[in-house]
Amino acid sequence: MIIIKLADTMAGKLRQIQITFTRTVILSLVVLLILGLLSTHKKHLSNHLVNFTVEWNSVFYTARSPCFTVGFANQKRNGLGNHLFYYAVVMYAAWLTGRKPIMMTSSKKVTELDKAFDLDIDRLHDNVQCPVKEFTHKVVYAFNVDINFLNDVDESVSVLFRGHSCSWKYTQPIEDQLRRKLRFRRHLTVFANKFLSANVPTGWNMSTFVHVGIHVRRGDFLSNWAVRRGFTVANKQYLKRAMTYFVKRFTQVQFIVASNDIAWSRNNINSSSFDQTRVNITFSVGHSTQQDLALLASCNHMIMTTGTFGWWAAWLANGTTIYYKNFPRRGTRLWLRSRLSDYFPPKWIGM
Repeated sequence: MIIIKLADTMAGKLRQIQITFTRTVILSLVVLLILGLLSTHKKHLSNHLVNFTVEWNSVFYTARSPCFTVGFANQKRNGLGNHLFYYAVVMYAAWLTGRKPIMMTSSKKVTELDKAFDLDIDRLHDNVQCPVKEFTHKVVYAFNVDINFLNDVDESVSVLFRGHSCSWKYTQPIEDQLRRKLRFRRHLTVFANKFLSANVPTGWNMSTFVHVGIHVRRGDFLSNWAVRRGFTVANKQYLKRAMTYFVKRFTQVQFIVASNDIAWSRNNINSSSFDQTRVNITFSVGHSTQQDLALLASCNHMIMTTGTFGWWAAWLANGTTIYYKNFPRRGTRLWLRSRLSDYFPPKWIGM
C-alpha cells in the first residue's frame, strides 16, 4: 500500500509538472505571436503614407529653438517646376518633423514661386546664425527614404534641402493643405479664365465640352548634354494616342497646348485625323511661364510629355493625366537615379 501511494503521489507531481510546462510553452507562443503581429503592424504603418493634414502656425513653434526649421534655397538656374518640388519636399519635411518651413532668401527677393503663387512661407536671410545640416538628394525622380532620419536632427540645428526631390510621395500626405497653399496670383487666375472664355470654339456650349491641357517640353531637352544624360522628348505619335484617349471618352474636347517649342507643336499637333465638330486645338502663344501654368492648371485633364513643369500642371489640374512613359531613357545616368513608380502617381496613365 505504501508503495502504491508513493507511486500515485509521484505520478501526480509528474502530471502537474507536465501541465505547468505545457502552459508555459503555450503562453510563450502566444507572446511571440503577439509581438510578431505588432512588429508587422508597425512595419506596415511605417511604410504607409497616411492621408493626413496638419496646420503649421506660429503658436506651434513658440516652445522650440528658433533654429528648429527646415528650408530650401532659392536657386535661380532652375525652372518653376523644380521650385515647386523644392517647396513640396520642405512642406512634407515640416509635416514629418514639426519644424517650421522656410525659404532661404531675402524677403524682398521675388522668386519663381512668388511670380506664380501667393505664398505665405517665411523667408530667412542666409546670414542667420544657426548650425545647418544639409540634406542632399542623391536621387532625382524618386522618393528618398532617408528623409525619415530628419527626426533625429537636434532641435538647435536647421535643415537645408539640396538637390532634386521629384516624387508624388512628398505631396500625398499633405495634399489638401498643399493645394490650399498653392494659390495662383489673382491676375493669373483672371488671365486663365479670360483665355478660356475668349477661345470657346464657334457653336460650342462651354458647359458641354472639356478642356484638356497639353504641355510639350522640348528646347534644352534636345541638347547634347541632355540627351547623353537621359532626357527624352515625346513624339507626335504619343501625342496623337493620348489625344485619342480623351476624344473617345468625351463628346467634345478642346485641347489647350502650351510649349517651349510652339513651332514644332503647331506642325505636329492638329485635328485633321479627328472629327473637327468634336475636337478643337488652341495654342497658348506669347505668354509667360506663370500664365501657361495657370492656364493648364485650369483645364479639366492633362497630357504631359516630359519635365517637371508639365508634372505640376497635371497635379494642379487634378483630373485624368496621361504621361509619356519613355522617360528617362533606359540605362542612362538619369534612369539609374530614378524610380518612376515614385515619380508618376499611381492613378496617372502612362503611354
